[in-house]
Amino acid sequence: MDLYAQNILDRYKNPLNRDKKLDTSLHCKQTNRSCGDTVEIDIKLENDKVIDYSFSGSGCAISMAATDMLGELVVGMTRKEVLQIKKEDIYEMLGIEISERRSTCALLSFSALQNKLGTA
Repeated sequence: MDLYAQNILDRYKNPLNRDKKLDTSLHCKQTNRSCGDTVEIDIKLENDKVIDYSFSGSGCAISMAATDMLGELVVGMTRKEVLQIKKEDIYEMLGIEISERRSTCALLSFSALQNKLGTA
């Protein structure tokens, strides 16, 4: 197993941002209808900047690892900066090749967060 695939499994088994208690500014939830993966994300905003992030949910290693890693990417960013993230940035963050079939899993939390920030 290569280093990046091991990183995904490690983040799936030992997430850093799962179930933290936050004074939440925004909450979003999204489900991948094709496989049943579900994520719920809570973020705390201060002066339009993400200062904390937490998630809960269930799903495959890719969706849960991507959701956990997304927290490290967005904390410290402004709402505008988060909305400028592209799906290619998520693929790069994951560090593994993502098939078209698995792209929905990899982008589940990204999509949920961008949808919520774009409408909130």
